[in-house]
Amino acid sequence: MKMWKFAEPTLRSRNGVIGFVRALVAEFLGTLIFVLFTTGTITSGCHSSDVANQSGNGGDASLTNAAPGSCFIGSTTALLNIALAFGFTLFVVIYFTASVSGGHINPAVSIAFFLAQKISFLRALCYVIFQCAGAACGSVIVKGLDPTGYKAALGGSNALNATAGITWSSAFGFEMAFTTVFVLVVFAATDSRRLSLAAPLPILAPLAIGMMLFVCHLVLIPIDGCSVNPARSFGPAMVSRSFNNYWIFWAGPVIGGVLAPIIYEIAFRAWEEKGPTHGAGKSEHDVEQLKAGKGDDVEAGMPMAR
Repeated sequence: MKMWKFAEPTLRSRNGVIGFVRALVAEFLGTLIFVLFTTGTITSGCHSSDVANQSGNGGDASLTNAAPGSCFIGSTTALLNIALAFGFTLFVVIYFTASVSGGHINPAVSIAFFLAQKISFLRALCYVIFQCAGAACGSVIVKGLDPTGYKAALGGSNALNATAGITWSSAFGFEMAFTTVFVLVVFAATDSRRLSLAAPLPILAPLAIGMMLFVCHLVLIPIDGCSVNPARSFGPAMVSRSFNNYWIFWAGPVIGGVLAPIIYEIAFRAWEEKGPTHGAGKSEHDVEQLKAGKGDDVEAGMPMAR
């Protein structure tokens, strides 16, 4: 099956080496900020008395002597707080990195965009490397700022909820399925063909993606802590040296990232409209330029209105 092809962005300010380096820096800093705020929410949650007591530590003061990974955030309030932190942090990070790098912040997304021919292999490879580096640096910062909470929560590392009977096969299936759906939402939110059908779409794209991640975390936190992002799993695992069943949080999301472009092409891709465009505020010529990857609002994956 022939995949559709998206042109690399040809914006004047993003051409050449400087534009490429700026994109890598954006992915690095974006992933760093994402991990800093999200895993920071997990580790700081261990300081609340109810979470500490659930962990059998008898209160916040005992976190100093808590065993690594002893803080299990099982309350509904804590789960909702963490899910909101992941969803809204991704929303904000995509919003300010999209115009520079496309706002991937996730190796599964970068791999999917490469397979869909939206970005080159070199760009995808470098994005993945810088995303993982940013995640590791973000985790180091969290550990330095909150060493006791970090130790008790293993830095927010993903882990199977064995006490609930979760097996590696279940976690793998969940990660693959949820990453597939997540990347499908990313593709739908960034499909330039949809610009002629829904003018506000570029503004809503980061919100839609963030809300999808929020829902993923509501479901998967009790299962395995929710990854759907290999870089998010890499940073805490590397810094806390917690690699138990770690392969699941790469294999599941990567396979999901491979499946998503195929499913999107078959079932969800917006067909090009003939005749007058329905996009408010853009002429038919403008929309055609956007579809060709020539408009000023198109970046490597994430079209954004300015």
